Amino acid sequence: AGREAEDIVSWLKKRTGPAASTLPDAAAAETLVESSDVVVIGFFKDLASEAAKEFLLAAEAVDDIPFGISSSADVFTKYQLGEDGVVLFKKFDEGRNSFEGDLTKDNLLSFIKANALPLVIEFTEQTAPKIFGGEIKTHILLFLPKSVSDYQEKLDNFKSAAGSFKGKILFIFIDSDHSDNQRILEFFGLKKEECPAVRLITLEEEMTKYKPESDDLTADKIKEFCNKFLEGKIKPHLMSQDLPEDWDKQPVKVLVGKNFEEVAFDEDKNVFVEFYAPWCGHCKQLAPIWDKLGETYRDHETIVIAKMDSTANEVEAVKIHSFPTLKFFPAGSGRNVIDYNGERTLEGFKKFLESGGQDGAAADD
Repeated sequence: AGREAEDIVSWLKKRTGPAASTLPDAAAAETLVESSDVVVIGFFKDLASEAAKEFLLAAEAVDDIPFGISSSADVFTKYQLGEDGVVLFKKFDEGRNSFEGDLTKDNLLSFIKANALPLVIEFTEQTAPKIFGGEIKTHILLFLPKSVSDYQEKLDNFKSAAGSFKGKILFIFIDSDHSDNQRILEFFGLKKEECPAVRLITLEEEMTKYKPESDDLTADKIKEFCNKFLEGKIKPHLMSQDLPEDWDKQPVKVLVGKNFEEVAFDEDKNVFVEFYAPWCGHCKQLAPIWDKLGETYRDHETIVIAKMDSTANEVEAVKIHSFPTLKFFPAGSGRNVIDYNGERTLEGFKKFLESGGQDGAAADD
């Protein structure tokens, strides 16, 4: 749930009151519908029916949306229902969605998940908790500056594509001009001048990014990209800087996405790599020590000291979650990777390297 006052009040009401408010008449139903951006009402002529019980189980499972239940003929009439059913009311997009199919708790929760958020949601400080806290873990992002002349046209194209993927992919719009969003652009390796642009990300155990083959932002092209992703036909997009001509001229070798595999997994070398971020304070503290370590092994036949800017380069073999991350790639054909967890001192690093990656290695788990 969100962290705004309205969100907290809604959560408290759900936790302290009944899972669904009983609505005795049309006025009570109207008050509930007006009370929140999203409201779910169950219409059941018999409140003790199995369908009504399933509805209440679904209501108990959702913290941030108000639920109501009614058997009143007036309420049925007001909202044009001739028989039992469930309707999600919302103050955006279509305005209301009617549940169809076998009325079970799980089916209701899937229906609510698919319809409770706008087709396109703008990423802001207020919406971030709903975006990241939701059950839809595949997000397509449109980086679009609000200042461009065809802003509305591009947003409309994006929204037009979104309807086909309700409940499967969350469509998010980010104002690429806004200073608060610059770190997100960096994360995707985008510059402001490259926007408008589209990227897709999955937020499962590992964050994986995808980039469309075309820069065309028509609704058809966006749909095609999403369909190919869902069919498993799109490979992850791994960022890489261009390889500097002098990458191997200094004691600490410079790795980018394009040369990582051949250097780190060289079967004849023991390669110790610092994965860093340019803005990271701990990385800046480590830099002079890492440079001394590079100098120490500058002419060593089998030990290579290297570094890689992980904000601009990604590799399939290694996922980086914090900075700096230190990993050792021992010689041999096994493509082994050992995490360093010892002291971040010159002596600590030397002991680790001289022990073949044993003294200071992190536990296997």
